[in-house]
Amino acid sequence: MLYRICAGLLLLATLGHTFGGMLGTARRGPQAGREAERVFTEMKSVHFKWQGTDTTWFGFWLGLGLCTTAAWIVPIVALWVLGGFDALILHTAPIRVIAWSICASMALTSWLGFKYFGPRPGAGFGLVAVLTAIANVFATRI
Repeated sequence: MLYRICAGLLLLATLGHTFGGMLGTARRGPQAGREAERVFTEMKSVHFKWQGTDTTWFGFWLGLGLCTTAAWIVPIVALWVLGGFDALILHTAPIRVIAWSICASMALTSWLGFKYFGPRPGAGFGLVAVLTAIANVFATRI
């Protein structure tokens, strides 16, 4: 059950990141003052070649943010699937590697969230990491 709760929390975080963060900010700007708006406008106007493609810093920022959204689909699905497994299956080594990898990924995402984006993203992903760890510990108690 905890795996499915984690999947749901991560889905909510992903939707917030995508629609409120990336697409919302791309549409209305950062709303963080005149200097931030100036930088955001310049990000859209400065073009450069990257890997043979003409892009802007805005395009780079938006693309990386949306790639993050795409990457979170895998742990969301994996956590949901793990939540439907029988305890005997959860106890197997390959499943444990997947579950602990997701936990480590969410812990790293939490640390990066605290460092670069503040306490709300950090705490949110930290909660997913902790719940995933608890689910992993309980899965070994069969």
